[in-house]
Amino acid sequence: MQDTLAIYNNRCLEALHIALDRTRMYESWRALDPGEGAPLDGRFSALPALTKADIRRNFPYGIVPQGMDLDAALARGDVAFVHTSGTADEALNNIWNQNWWDDSEQASWSLNAHAARVLSRSHREAILASALSVGPRSEGAQIPRKSRVLGRLLFLNEYGSTAQWPEGHELRMSAELEEYAPVAIEANPSLLARFARWASRNGRPVFQPALITLTYEFPSAFHLRAIREAFSSPIASSYGSTEAGYVFMECEHGRLHQNSDFCRVDIDPLEGIEDPSVGRILVTTFGNRWFPLLRFEIGDVARIAPDPCPCGRTFGLTLSGIEGRLISIFLASGGRRVTHGQLDQALAPVEGIDDYRLDQEAPGCARMRLVLSGKRPEPSVLADAREALHLLLGDAIDIRAEAVGELFPEASGKFLLARRHFSLDPAPSAEVKRGPNAS
Repeated sequence: MQDTLAIYNNRCLEALHIALDRTRMYESWRALDPGEGAPLDGRFSALPALTKADIRRNFPYGIVPQGMDLDAALARGDVAFVHTSGTADEALNNIWNQNWWDDSEQASWSLNAHAARVLSRSHREAILASALSVGPRSEGAQIPRKSRVLGRLLFLNEYGSTAQWPEGHELRMSAELEEYAPVAIEANPSLLARFARWASRNGRPVFQPALITLTYEFPSAFHLRAIREAFSSPIASSYGSTEAGYVFMECEHGRLHQNSDFCRVDIDPLEGIEDPSVGRILVTTFGNRWFPLLRFEIGDVARIAPDPCPCGRTFGLTLSGIEGRLISIFLASGGRRVTHGQLDQALAPVEGIDDYRLDQEAPGCARMRLVLSGKRPEPSVLADAREALHLLLGDAIDIRAEAVGELFPEASGKFLLARRHFSLDPAPSAEVKRGPNAS
């Protein structure tokens, strides 16, 4: 363990030096660094968060360390520029390092027993995601399967939005899964839940992979319930971003573990959140020499696990879960702030909901749009949903609820289930919460 900790600390120090000593984007941070004599954690906590706006201002040459020839690397194909679709208007240009990304992904597999057993660099995988995020994209017509197979990957969906799915799209996906027989399915939880509900409603058995990984979006209790009705496969959430790589992986016991070979994670407490284990995620990457990130603000909120995980993994941070986006924090009665995770947990016991969208457009009110399953009378479901949110947010909050036939994704193609439409003007504390053995 001491060797592991020493290696980790050395990677943290290397990331500090590459950023502060060699990368123009961090020039103004140098005066804030307490220096070599200060504790490592103190040096990190003294620095601000890196925002997407910082990256935009410095892209591309200001984010590459001095002495690195970006133009030559682009010409060789060592790196490329990619544009993320983003959620909530957070699209960003990045310098993409495929080899580093692949290594980060493979390292994350060791954090889940099922993934470690069945995944490899050559396993067959099916991807069910918005084409705005990954894979071939259609402008209208269907794309033949042969054009949606890239290497070991089969992209099941070529459309940017579920509103574009043609008649029979789920049937085609089901047939392709049977024929391709992937070891794993990687999916947006919203899209896989929609496919799973189709299978359950129509009594159609679906191919069972050795593992399902959920990514790209917040997996709601309703998504997971629908997926588990159609799939008996182990399910694991894989958490990261295009910029930061694979940051956390859910283990076989439902906790998320830090991919500490490839990143440092600090959880910075948020003003207005009473629980000190809940905070925003700041990621420092290791080894991505073309795009070094120091305390990068992904825009999400995490909850640190209160006790050791039964799986036995102890190094680095262990999370109870991802609590959702910063933009999904709602303002409750008395100025309390509640996370998307809490909103989802409050609604989860309400029977008769397939999906939801929550909006808080102004303090003191909230709006629910619910896609109903039809298993209970609409008035009863709406009343129960309102009551569930009142218990969480307080009776002073005006809650409106309506049933809708369908929900639509953001411009990114991803579904954002909860959104606050006004600023909370957060002023996070400088104190940083860390997990055991992460220094």
